[in-house]
Amino acid sequence: MITRFLIALALIGGTAAASAPNAHTAWVRAALARVPVAVGDRLPERIETRAKNLDLFAVEIARVAPTRERAALLIAIGERESHYDSEVIAGRCPPARCDVVVIKGQRIHRARGAFQGHRLGFVAELWDRAPGDIPAQVAMADRVLRRSLVRCKTFAPWPAHVFRAYRGGAEGSCSMPLKDEAARVAAYQRALATALPKAGS
Repeated sequence: MITRFLIALALIGGTAAASAPNAHTAWVRAALARVPVAVGDRLPERIETRAKNLDLFAVEIARVAPTRERAALLIAIGERESHYDSEVIAGRCPPARCDVVVIKGQRIHRARGAFQGHRLGFVAELWDRAPGDIPAQVAMADRVLRRSLVRCKTFAPWPAHVFRAYRGGAEGSCSMPLKDEAARVAAYQRALATALPKAGS
């Protein structure tokens, strides 16, 4: 999968000038490949869909996050929020997923996309079109992440404080650790430790 992706990048880039951004995109794709696969995506009929989704996530994450540290934050958030589940990405959330609430007997999924974004005012237009739209999902997560980089900085070490701020107080305040905070930090560290794949490997 990674080799095929590298070949596609080379064809798209075509020039030496494009080699630097293509290398970063390839690194993001390799890091995404290390994310544990959602149970549903292990089905044979969903393997190709997942691979295509991760290809596009790699391009979009590399575009909005020019450093490995920033990209690793997004990769880790997506891992912990959805494991990049193809059904969640498409907007077909299982009954108990996507921050569901029941209002007058109707299930309402408040979170959308791989990064489980909510319809906050400054991302509302992205949230509206998020189901099945990977560029919108990444753009929405990036906007929220940019506001999260320093909000809880005095309450926890990097990158834990960023993850607390990204959750927006859903599990408490900046002073309260997230239930899966250690797992989010571990996901970030795993992504950051990814080696850049070699073409043809």
